Amino acid sequence: MNLSRDQLDRISRLGEQWSLLWDKRRKLWIAAEDDENGQHLEETDLDVLLDRVAACPANPPTDG
Repeated sequence: MNLSRDQLDRISRLGEQWSLLWDKRRKLWIAAEDDENGQHLEETDLDVLLDRVAACPANPPTDG
């Protein structure tokens, strides 16, 4: 899986609040908030997933 520099930058801004992985078998990206009541998001498109994570209430928009 080749990621763009922009994708890598956006992933690095997730910090330790989110875990992100690529499910090769199901061909989708998974993001899970590292909290017992955290959100679990799935998308086939990484950019869409990163947009959804950024829109979560606990993740205020950042400049960039």
